[in-house]
Amino acid sequence: MSDEYVKVLFELEKEDEDYPPVDYERLWARPLGEGLFEIDNIPFFVRELSAGDVVAAQLGEGEVVFSKLVRESGSSTLRVIVFDETRVEDVRRRIQEFGCATELNVSKMLGVDVPPQVDLHAVRAWLMEEQSAGALEFEDACIRHDGSP
Repeated sequence: MSDEYVKVLFELEKEDEDYPPVDYERLWARPLGEGLFEIDNIPFFVRELSAGDVVAAQLGEGEVVFSKLVRESGSSTLRVIVFDETRVEDVRRRIQEFGCATELNVSKMLGVDVPPQVDLHAVRAWLMEEQSAGALEFEDACIRHDGSP
């Protein structure tokens, strides 16, 4: 990342005592001025946020801290855990073939950005087939479009 990017700190709410496994997530963002930042990577744990969203944040204790969502990008975010590490790149490649961007966290967790022009229903249908086969598990982290391209 160039010097023009900053990390925005998001405090996470625990869904249960073990998840998410961290209390905070820091996301790369591009400063837009006047305390606004455009998120530039796919969230792994932050809910209801997608790449390209614009957020307001402020400097607090030496970090840029999220305060509120200002504008949605229209993208949706999915999270995928691939059970067999040897299949991660195959799953990732297939998701990218739909037109989605992916980021790998740890060795088996993918963050998936589904842009508004991508058929969300098709992506989710394929993931559901793979989930039914026991190959992976996925969740909707932020759904922003109805699924039709």
